[in-house]
Amino acid sequence: MSANPNDERELISLWKSGDERAFNQLFKLHFYKLFKFASRYIHDAELAKEIAMDVMFKAWQKKDELANDRPSLQPFLFHLLKAVIIDQFRKKSLHILPIGDMLTEPASIERADDLINYRELTQLYQESLNSLSPQRRLVFEMRQQQGMSYQEIADELNISSKTVNRHLTDSFHTVRKFMRKFR
Repeated sequence: MSANPNDERELISLWKSGDERAFNQLFKLHFYKLFKFASRYIHDAELAKEIAMDVMFKAWQKKDELANDRPSLQPFLFHLLKAVIIDQFRKKSLHILPIGDMLTEPASIERADDLINYRELTQLYQESLNSLSPQRRLVFEMRQQQGMSYQEIADELNISSKTVNRHLTDSFHTVRKFMRKFR
């Protein structure tokens, strides 16, 4: 690689034409900034590091979408980073118990009607899952039981992450609707 490491435009052009050493230079140039930014919002150093690595990997995957004359990768990388951080916050706020946790009875039942309520709740939850289409149920279970990310599900099922998002949104709506019957 003959590019000056300070000339990011040149590094981008070389990387896009197949020079992996140019990408390594870009990685070194941006990784720490991404990590520090992610660390401010994600108070887990390992997770912040993983997020920064994911962003660099996504950039690698999208290199053909970048213009050759782009002066810097930084705006593009931080756009990706913000989306990943927002997705991380969504994951935390949409916590739903895995099916396995719902199907085991609580360790102690203090009142007789608690057991009845628990069984009714479990039955409603199961009915809500059974009402989903096979594809939606699969996506829902991959997310809730296996803890897979939207992108992992998309890759596994060969669908877009937007389709995964739509399936999950519709599935959550259906499950909530069924669970409201219990109230």
